[in-house]
Amino acid sequence: MTDSERIKILLVDDHAIVREGYRSLLEKQSGMEVVAEAADGAEAYSRFKDCNPDIAVMDISMPGQGGLEAITRIKQRCSDAKILVFSMHQNPSFAVQAIRAGALGYVTKSSAPDVLIRAIHDVYAGQLTLSADIAQALALEKLGGDSIALQELTVREFDILRMLVDARSTDDIAALGTVRRIFVA
Repeated sequence: MTDSERIKILLVDDHAIVREGYRSLLEKQSGMEVVAEAADGAEAYSRFKDCNPDIAVMDISMPGQGGLEAITRIKQRCSDAKILVFSMHQNPSFAVQAIRAGALGYVTKSSAPDVLIRAIHDVYAGQLTLSADIAQALALEKLGGDSIALQELTVREFDILRMLVDARSTDDIAALGTVRRIFVA
């Protein structure tokens, strides 16, 4: 693969040491290059606009504007954006919300490194992909026939719930909603 054929990646995670580790892993792969990093959703949106990556690999639980909101904003700006969520959350409801927001894939951070690498290639090719643990949890949930209330929430409602679970104050959550309206305009 030549330099012009390299997959340009935007890496988004709120922990600098985590980003550094994933940057190291990804740049050891032939054909991959991390072209930008971001620590939250607002910065991810800005970096996406600036560097136009082939794929964004994004956490969804970050302070300030989270990953779900960033996915929604990026997809509004660029409908063919390719986004892979890479998250600690193993609850399949998080994966459902990420896909609804516009992500093409969801991989848990407990997955082996080769699962992340394969998922990047799949998403780059435009294919929907899930790590095996999430795929299995979704299948078991569907086989059980139970409808999970979390899956009925809109992306915005789910993001607000996530912030409440993270012990964010209602003032902080309301302020983020105001910031969102300003940036979307």
